[in-house]
Amino acid sequence: MSRRVIDAVLLEFDGVLADTARARREALLSVLGEEGFRLTPEEYRESCAGLATPDAIRGALRRRAVLVDDTDLELLTLRVDRVFSAHVGKGIVLVDGARETVERLAARVRLGIVSRSPRRDVEFVLSLAQLEHAFACVIGVEDAFPGKPDAAPYHAALRRLERRRPVPPEGVVVAIEDSIVGIQAAHAAGLRCIVVGDVPAHLAMEAEAIVPAITGLDVATIEALVAREGERFA
Repeated sequence: MSRRVIDAVLLEFDGVLADTARARREALLSVLGEEGFRLTPEEYRESCAGLATPDAIRGALRRRAVLVDDTDLELLTLRVDRVFSAHVGKGIVLVDGARETVERLAARVRLGIVSRSPRRDVEFVLSLAQLEHAFACVIGVEDAFPGKPDAAPYHAALRRLERRRPVPPEGVVVAIEDSIVGIQAAHAAGLRCIVVGDVPAHLAMEAEAIVPAITGLDVATIEALVAREGERFA
């Protein structure tokens, strides 16, 4: 029986730690609406949820068979991010139990954020919550290309962790995500993944485990959720 240890937990910011999913969706739909495009909730979930702003715009317009050049994409992205940042400026609320969970996990393992949000927005909210000290690294959308579902964002986080202290051979790194593209990115990077929130069950099954929220998660619970047959955590 192999003995393993949780070395680090990497979390998406939007929807896992902060209640930003609605603001991000409304920002995108507002700008697209101004351009004459409408998406149903199902269309948004299938083509945009979990993606960085440029990829979400491409996904939305692709559903309408509309191609967008780089200049127009950049302008649309700036508009969406401006609307979203206005929401952030009004105050973003951490999800219930997020502070306690972060502090509990940070006392035992290394933590990092791998987010589809701009790093400045993530760091701003963390500073307001006085939680910036808890994270060994923060990877924003500008820090890795391509974005999720590609493994690049998680590879960037792993490199940051390695520079501080290498992951030991028995170490396990776990991602906590809220979308199918996040699950795919984590798995592409060789990580195990727990998904939170209202991801449709047939999609969430790709993760190692599904939980309603991060409230109450501790290292022992994470170990139990991601353990594979024949493994024992120290």
